Amino acid sequence: MRNLTVDLTYIIHLMIQAIKFRLLGIGLVCVFFTSCMEDPLKADLSETDLILETQVLYDIEGVTYQVPPTIGSKTKLYLGTDDDFVYKAVLLKSSFYSFESSAWTLSSFLDTTVKIDSAFFTIRVAKDTLETPATFSMYYFPLNGIDSIFSESESHYLNFTDSEIEVGELVSTATEESIEVDSITTNYTVKFPAVSLLDSTFADTSMNYSLMVIQENGNNELHSFYSREFDYSNSLTPKLEIYFRQFNYPDSADTSGDVSIDTLSRTFLVSQDLSIMVPPELTEQDTSYVTISRGKGLRSLIKMDFLDSLQLPNQTSFDKAELTLFMVPDTNISSFSIWAAPLNDTIILSNFEILDEDDFNVHASLFSSGSVQDSKVVFNIKNFLQNQYFENVDNLGIKLYGNINNSLRTEVHFYSADHDSLYPKLFIQYVAP
Repeated sequence: MRNLTVDLTYIIHLMIQAIKFRLLGIGLVCVFFTSCMEDPLKADLSETDLILETQVLYDIEGVTYQVPPTIGSKTKLYLGTDDDFVYKAVLLKSSFYSFESSAWTLSSFLDTTVKIDSAFFTIRVAKDTLETPATFSMYYFPLNGIDSIFSESESHYLNFTDSEIEVGELVSTATEESIEVDSITTNYTVKFPAVSLLDSTFADTSMNYSLMVIQENGNNELHSFYSREFDYSNSLTPKLEIYFRQFNYPDSADTSGDVSIDTLSRTFLVSQDLSIMVPPELTEQDTSYVTISRGKGLRSLIKMDFLDSLQLPNQTSFDKAELTLFMVPDTNISSFSIWAAPLNDTIILSNFEILDEDDFNVHASLFSSGSVQDSKVVFNIKNFLQNQYFENVDNLGIKLYGNINNSLRTEVHFYSADHDSLYPKLFIQYVAP
């Protein structure tokens, strides 16, 4: 028993010593890392085999082209005139399934046990006051057997013209109205009576669910409405609201017997919405400079052919690659963001052109962006340059186009290589063995 006691005492002593050494080790590691954070190790690159070089390169060409502006995914819908921008129509597509339950669809209201009491298509007006209420008209397209009326990402004023507008059939007209939520809050809406929609044409599963809102006698005023992208809680989303009664017969074969009635409502949110906008005429600046504008559909291509013959050491690694464009003096440019992406196609575009669509594919993984500041924009294209140097991608040029959040009315013009004072430049900094 005594030997067992000694052995246990010795084992406990060893365990205590081990814990002390472990705590000491942890402390030393913490001291080491803390020391490194407060006084990090420094390396003098000039004393290594690496060579740090910089170059500033010019002879950068730029050319602008125009495509029909697509303005889907905006948080507002518009009708009327905004300076020289004309908004001709608002297109909306109702969901086939109700917001409350996918078991209820538009075709559910063709059931003989359902009695519709009222239905409204509601659009929330984006304004703080309602001085002179405006009147609008809502149309649908019963002659189109499939839902190909419009596409939020592809429809524009050239493929949805007056001819498409004229085939719509009137549903109803409605005037802006105010609804007092409480003593502080007032909402403004346009509620179109929509019972006539719920017939075999609109509600049938094989038909389309597209609607159009226009102002018959439009004026120079711009009218704003909330789109589905504005509020993903759906409180401001355009919607079709249906109030109805459902008759429940104990014996489905005998509708003359006892019946119970449920008073219900269902909401159908829009799944797509879009303003059809006609842009203003182009100016000389738009076509003679490197120009970016969402509202006018103006985009530009940048060519740096000198990259193909640029002599750099083997295994060069780029530390910086900054493409800078200088802005032509303009007014009221406080915020404007531009996307830049290397082209994936060979493009022959030597002068300004107007195109039906933008087929210029890009390497999305090498995308970069820049914002206009101090009358210039700077793009970090290091990833593109590194991949181009290692021949992972071809030097086919860079496409510049506006961020989807830019104002449609804002446009920026940049100097090209033809202007010898503020031409574009590429600054590169690199290291090589």
